[in-house]
Amino acid sequence: MEVKRIGLYIRCSTDKQEVVLQREQLYEYVDFIRRRNQDIDYLTQEFVDEGESGGSLKRPQFTRMIEAVQDGRLDYIMVTRLDRLSRSLQDLLNTTTTLKNHDCDFVITDQNIDTSTPQGRLLFQIMGAFAEFEREAIRERMQHGRKKAAIGGSKSGKPCNRPKLDVDVDGIAYKFENGMSMNQIAKEYEVSITLVRSRLQERGLR
Repeated sequence: MEVKRIGLYIRCSTDKQEVVLQREQLYEYVDFIRRRNQDIDYLTQEFVDEGESGGSLKRPQFTRMIEAVQDGRLDYIMVTRLDRLSRSLQDLLNTTTTLKNHDCDFVITDQNIDTSTPQGRLLFQIMGAFAEFEREAIRERMQHGRKKAAIGGSKSGKPCNRPKLDVDVDGIAYKFENGMSMNQIAKEYEVSITLVRSRLQERGLR
């Protein structure tokens, strides 16, 4: 009999009862696919992250599960909802790409998505296309940023040897000596207070 190994991933931020509910839902789906494919023996392994946010992938059990996928020790990853894996679109795309690259199917029980089916595989391909699109967009933004930095004179984007802003230092000093505040002077010259303070310090007035 063929054996399939399923990683059941459960995550909750605060409510421990949510762990129980997710576990029940996942095992109900496992029972469903067992009835659907009686010639396959499905073995399950739980990965439970309690008190962990979905905003980051730095979760101990999630990391263990992905390592198991990469080592070829899991054939399925099953979650109740997509946001149980992550709330970040980019992290979701990266995760699904990892699963695809290691021939690991993906099941989302609430959406009834199963990549072991033709419909599920189509979804996987669409998600992969989105991942590639996002990578290309990031690459283009980085190239655009480097071009702008080169024009400014540095790799980091900080202009080299930028000249001081040309302002009326005598006028600034005169107004300050006659009672105007730095804030008022900055507004009149449409410059920052920091610049006004710097010019006054050059004249020994601050």
